Amino acid sequence: MEKPVNHKATEPELFVFDICDTLFYSNTTFDFIKFVLQKKGWGGKLRQFDLYTKRTSPVFIGLYFFQKFSKEDWPKKLCLRLLKGVSKKELYQLGEAFEKQFLASRMVEKTHQMLRQLRKEGKTVVLISASIDPVVAAIANALAVDYRCSELAYDSQGNFTGDLQWEMTGQKLVALRKMLSSEDAPFAVATDNFSDRGLVEAACHRFVVVYNEKALNFWQDLQPEFIKLYS
Repeated sequence: MEKPVNHKATEPELFVFDICDTLFYSNTTFDFIKFVLQKKGWGGKLRQFDLYTKRTSPVFIGLYFFQKFSKEDWPKKLCLRLLKGVSKKELYQLGEAFEKQFLASRMVEKTHQMLRQLRKEGKTVVLISASIDPVVAAIANALAVDYRCSELAYDSQGNFTGDLQWEMTGQKLVALRKMLSSEDAPFAVATDNFSDRGLVEAACHRFVVVYNEKALNFWQDLQPEFIKLYS
């Protein structure tokens, strides 16, 4: 009979952190898009953004049901297209401004404390997120860690085309495997994201951020170390 793996006795090669609602109280992709539209004073596009994202909007409700059938995140796709034509250089500058001006006041202190301690101990930390590269690059730079994320597509002049070149959603484990020394090398993960269940299941150390009892029950069978952000 095969002996069960003692996950807690295994030393992780990498410590993986999600970003949205794990390191920051923010859906960073949508918050960044709104931040850019406000900075550029694009009132018409801001109104479109609200139509695509506000839960009371009939457009949002229609997109929600359409998404169920198409399996594509239509609010994200349509909101990203509002930034079409902005240069990569400007988006990265705005990403840095967003990290300093918006995210700095929305840090999840418990996970940041954990990340800082790991860095202090010389552990290798990486951010793996479905958020977009101008945002994740700025966060990773501020935290002095490596990252993998969804990537915007840019044309030959370096301007954003309105589409994604790479969507990280559902691909985190694939991206992580390419960073490990071998496919079965041990890693740790910290996330709140239900769609990361496969990633958490494969980790030797599991840290899960939960905001309510429903989330706690969702993860309970994997026996992670819970980071509870509710009372």
